[in-house]
Amino acid sequence: MDEILSIFFRSVIVMFTIASTLLAGYSLQNKLRLRKIRLSWRAGKLRGYPLFSTVFIGLIFTLSAIVFFVEDVGRYPVFLAYIWIGSMWFISSYLASKYYITDYGIVKNINEPSQTIPWFQILDYVEHPQKDGVEYLFNYSEMDKSLTEGYKQLKLFVPERRYNAVKKIVSLKLENKVAGQSIPDIDLKRIQED
Repeated sequence: MDEILSIFFRSVIVMFTIASTLLAGYSLQNKLRLRKIRLSWRAGKLRGYPLFSTVFIGLIFTLSAIVFFVEDVGRYPVFLAYIWIGSMWFISSYLASKYYITDYGIVKNINEPSQTIPWFQILDYVEHPQKDGVEYLFNYSEMDKSLTEGYKQLKLFVPERRYNAVKKIVSLKLENKVAGQSIPDIDLKRIQED
């Protein structure tokens, strides 16, 4: 029975090792496919790093150090696999949590196509000052939806140190488009008198 559990446990580790490697490769491929990146910044919950994968890799390195110092040689392969899994998870979540501003649009998550918005789909935006930066709220239209159902919003937090650069890019890409859609001044008193 112990032999069967050991084989099952090792096969699960092998599957997770392969899956995490494929996920990291996919994220890296998506990052390399981005063209004309003008600006990017870390957006994870732990000082810009992804929370869960960072905590996991820190825990695994700590446990691996304990196993190394106690010289439990039988557990070395298992902890090497865990270090590999944690590293691949960290790479994929780090790349996915970064925000990218390109010449073509805004990429909030490189692994999620619905969070990549081309500039031409953005209808308007609003800036909300926050504690350490500014939160942009972009309203955009979806390509394949009807006019009434096809509007979405994308929230993008910009740290204070990146605000001026983002503002410059957003104004270059959207100011003329948004300014050209302003509502004309209407004299309501004059219309009511007629």
